[in-house]
Amino acid sequence: MNELEFQKLRKKSEDGMVLSDEELECLKPYRVDNAIIMAAGYSARCMPLSNVMPKGLFRVKGEILIEREIEQLLAAGIKEIIVVTGFMQEKFAYLQEKYGVVLVYNEDYDKYNNMSSLYAAKAYMKNSYILCSDNYYEENVFHQYVYTSCYSCVYSEEYCDEFCVTSVDSEGYIEEIHRGGAKAWYTIGDAFFNVQFSEKFCYFMVKEWDDLQTRNMLMDDFHIKHIKDLRLKKVERPGRSILEFDTLEEIKEYDPCFSQFIKENLDSDNVVIKTFSKYADIKSYHSVPTEQLSGRLHLNENLFGPSPKCYEALKAITQEDLALYDLSNKDYLLDAISSSSGISTNNIFMHNGSSEVIKSIFSILLNERDTVLVSAPGWSYYKSVANAKFADCITYEVQECEESYVCNIEDLMEKAKKYHPKIIVITSPHMPTGARVGYKDVEKVIAENKDSVIMLDQAYWGYDDNTNVFEKKIITKYSNVVITRTFSKFYGLANIRIGYGLCSYPLRRTIGLDLPLFKVCGISRKIAYEAIKDTEYYQKMKEETIAVRDWFIDALNAISQVKAYASISNFVFIRLEHADADKVRAYMEENNILIRLFTDKDALRLRITIAPKDVMERVLFQLKRALANRNERTVL
Repeated sequence: MNELEFQKLRKKSEDGMVLSDEELECLKPYRVDNAIIMAAGYSARCMPLSNVMPKGLFRVKGEILIEREIEQLLAAGIKEIIVVTGFMQEKFAYLQEKYGVVLVYNEDYDKYNNMSSLYAAKAYMKNSYILCSDNYYEENVFHQYVYTSCYSCVYSEEYCDEFCVTSVDSEGYIEEIHRGGAKAWYTIGDAFFNVQFSEKFCYFMVKEWDDLQTRNMLMDDFHIKHIKDLRLKKVERPGRSILEFDTLEEIKEYDPCFSQFIKENLDSDNVVIKTFSKYADIKSYHSVPTEQLSGRLHLNENLFGPSPKCYEALKAITQEDLALYDLSNKDYLLDAISSSSGISTNNIFMHNGSSEVIKSIFSILLNERDTVLVSAPGWSYYKSVANAKFADCITYEVQECEESYVCNIEDLMEKAKKYHPKIIVITSPHMPTGARVGYKDVEKVIAENKDSVIMLDQAYWGYDDNTNVFEKKIITKYSNVVITRTFSKFYGLANIRIGYGLCSYPLRRTIGLDLPLFKVCGISRKIAYEAIKDTEYYQKMKEETIAVRDWFIDALNAISQVKAYASISNFVFIRLEHADADKVRAYMEENNILIRLFTDKDALRLRITIAPKDVMERVLFQLKRALANRNERTVL
């Protein structure tokens, strides 16, 4: 039966006309077996109300969201309804008696994304609607019979951070989806999986379930990963026919009476609830989990490895090192840093990685509505930490030039004069571009912004000038500068979590108020101590890294329509012409090479960590393959 014949037959059924046995038999393969409603999530953006009830139980326009959805399903003739619960599962128990639904508990709701809800309900996946409990359908979109696997889409003229359909085939099946877009149809609301689709989906899901990356996916991401095998037809719905509320404000805008519902369910004077609400829109920074141990060219780890003496230190660990707090007055690592840098221990403090150094600096110095000046492009961690203090981030420009990126000091100074930032962040070597910010420019910023603390982030210190002459000068001459460093990058010790700061004694004492109660892990300090002492190993490692980096840059620039910029660090920033950088990244990932994407003025750039030459040769080979096939839809 073709789709037109199916539509006529379904309309006949829905109009209440009597169908013959033959017609009923024709419709039988298309009959919806059930609906699976995902209702396990926490909905952090709807705090504080989501602290006392799941979002699916919010009352909108006089109806509970999930009840409205269930009643629409029942009205369409769909009798078996599975509700996947997690957060506050007990709140949904009444639905069993009221509607006869099946409740399935997702015990991993707080660990993984909504793929874990589908995994929990996989035994029920047949001819199934896949739904979310917090969608609001203006009209009943459900049917007792559905012809093929499909996904509802709504059109947006304006930019939206949704899964936007960018290509369909001649039959209307989705071929490409990108996150974010304007003048595009984006997926929202009901999806329908027929039994064949469900079998394939479950096959891939079960096969890949041991991969944490799969568990952390949204259903949409998983569909994109297998889009050639998991074919969903695009169903165009009228604008605002399906609503998805991300925040309480959005619901109040749609339903003014929702404010009363909030009052009925919240104690507005509760201090704890007020605190939850205050942080509702704050998001923490985190790296994407991966179990992959090779091909990790996305985190700028030192892939040449640490000194062999670090392993010897690890083997010499004693029971006391494990069992006892280190309460000694002397700190041999602090002394070693001081000796190697020529900087007094009075001007050095240590923490659990440079990210924690940065967090302590921000925590001590920032108040609400303070301003932090950061570079664009740059590391988004600065903004996430500033946001947690309710401080505002303003960006200054790092410009693309012919051979390298250059920090626009004039732009920085103008922004500093206009916004009077509490903290100005300068990253050198700059991440993600690999550019150098000259000492003269750094000192100019320090000297002319005495009401700001200048944080010079030197996470990639060691790959360029490592004499410490300039650093000693500025922390001695100025009281408003702090330098942050780490053992993660140059020393190849990312997992021992040691970072340190250099600054004037008064500033060190102030930041020290936010440092850990006990010293940084003694085992980690012993390993880092051996690294600092082994200057011969790290000099050779540095020379090899630079040689491979420069060879890789030259090799990239020999490829048509590829631009690799000069770098003074252990990574390279790359512009692609006439190729989709995100698809290149995905292609590389399929070939077990992880790389990073960054945005520069709405254009995507690649950042690739430097590894030993044999690894980089494989990277170059795969990158050339991707680019050579850029006209093939399956790759680019």
